[in-house]
Amino acid sequence: MNSSLFTPRRILIGVAIIALLLLLRECFKTRTDTGASPEQVNIRYDAAPGNLNPFLTTLGVNLYSCARIFSTFSELDPQSFKLVPTIVKEIPQERKISEGPHAGEFAYDFEIIPEAVWDNGTPVTGNDMAFTMKIIFHPLMPAKAFLSYFKDMSGIDIDPANPKKFTIYFKQYYILALETLCQTPIMPAYHYDANNRLGNTPIADFLDSTKLKSFETDSGMKAFVEEFKQPKFANDPNGIVGSGPYRVEKMNEQGLILVKKENYWGDKLVDKRPLLAAYPKRLVYKVVKDENVVENMLKNGELDIVPGSLSPGKFLEMKAKDSLAAKYNFDILPAMQYSRWLLNLNKPNLQDVRVRKALAHIVDYDNFIKNIRLNLAIRTLSPILPSKKYYAKDLAYYDFNIDKAKELLKEAGWSDSDGDGVMDKTEAGRKVKLVIEVLVPPVRSSQQYTESVTETARLVGIEIKSITTDISEIAQKTLTGDYESTFLAAVLYPGLTDLSQRYHSGYLAPNGDNRSRYVNPKLDDILDRIRAEPDEAVGNPLYIEAQKIIREDLPEIFLFVPQQTIITSKRLDGVITANRPGYYEQLFKLKKTQ
Repeated sequence: MNSSLFTPRRILIGVAIIALLLLLRECFKTRTDTGASPEQVNIRYDAAPGNLNPFLTTLGVNLYSCARIFSTFSELDPQSFKLVPTIVKEIPQERKISEGPHAGEFAYDFEIIPEAVWDNGTPVTGNDMAFTMKIIFHPLMPAKAFLSYFKDMSGIDIDPANPKKFTIYFKQYYILALETLCQTPIMPAYHYDANNRLGNTPIADFLDSTKLKSFETDSGMKAFVEEFKQPKFANDPNGIVGSGPYRVEKMNEQGLILVKKENYWGDKLVDKRPLLAAYPKRLVYKVVKDENVVENMLKNGELDIVPGSLSPGKFLEMKAKDSLAAKYNFDILPAMQYSRWLLNLNKPNLQDVRVRKALAHIVDYDNFIKNIRLNLAIRTLSPILPSKKYYAKDLAYYDFNIDKAKELLKEAGWSDSDGDGVMDKTEAGRKVKLVIEVLVPPVRSSQQYTESVTETARLVGIEIKSITTDISEIAQKTLTGDYESTFLAAVLYPGLTDLSQRYHSGYLAPNGDNRSRYVNPKLDDILDRIRAEPDEAVGNPLYIEAQKIIREDLPEIFLFVPQQTIITSKRLDGVITANRPGYYEQLFKLKKTQ
């Protein structure tokens, strides 16, 4: 029986049912206790976490929740965005090897702190990092989002005298090597490989392409993947195990509850390592899709954190209400993402770049920014944040230009031969209509974007067919290629940008994040050079050249960079940040009473 987490049951006769209701009320009510650590912090999600196995998901709400369960070697400082050590003694200095089997390669030396342990009391060691790397490199794993970041990894050496000390090698310099190593969630082999399917196979075999090929027919390797994909490792509270401060208590389509572990090992280190802190005893993530319901819950004190998926209009409307402003902070943060109209280049109607450019010219960008985003956004022309030194600021924007769009469609062979208002052409003896499907998440602003382009597309004879789809389903469909287009934000990392993740032909989804299925060999070469270039004087012009190519080919239409909005309860002292998702919920504390 999958009972509701966040709505009361029908009133039934009987003492047992009354007792159950009282128990649920006690579990989910918003606490008003005073003191350093709140009993509960309530966070609004607009989609339900459905998979808390970090190597089998790419959906933001899943990964944000995983961050409270699985440890990484470091966290990003919420203001400076610098790597701050959490479970390692220090962030390693990159060093180049001059001799031995790894001569000419780059090494990163780690040592995990003695206190870091798993739930069964055993220490977190380099062997766990090696096991995590085996998961990433396993050729039969269905999701390979992490693999592209470790393409140049060549080995791990674990100190036999102290397994908490180990060195990881990369064959060549990679701009995100250190950040990637420090931000990868570490998994316990004792739990996720209880049958020791991978234990007797050295990590070197997983880095050998010849031996990797043999894994595809190895019964033990096949069995590991089948076990690893089991639902218990994705959504069963007893099956999700990390060394972080929280464990899963409940999880369903209405939300997620994380409970702080008793005797969490990091508590004793908080004075010296504040990012190990976990103050709330419970983190309750409530799925609330309707913005009016969000407002009612704020009025009732049922939410403490509402991140930036609200439409700007609703955010500013609530901010102007004195009753809400008295109880909540309404903050506007710098952007760490861009909004795009993502296109699937495998779909016939989108393969001609002239059609894609016509779509770029039917977007009323001023309407998007001024009337929908209420000026809480700026135009962008590439996947690089405009604040970066290597943003191609001198490139020309695509403008809202109906005549230009019509001209491009005519050049591409489209016309309205039957006078029905929709462009058509004959292909292989069959008349084809210029109809573009758009998957639209049930978010007000995304619906408004679609309404806008639907109207302007009619002016040039393009029919937009919008399909409202849950964001988790959109994420899956864009990975598998089962879509034509969608409005989908792209989250950006505060540090350097590896464009190959989204645009290199070697990372086509589902094995990478190239969801547009875009292929350009010239761009591939440039992106490979950027990855391996330590000198920004050389790398920055390469970034500019890459942006020129992407702008010309248009695998996606760049819309704007939105500012992030976030609402937080004034009963709490919290940590908010421009880094996505905009908050560190584990660091929220009750304000001390005066």
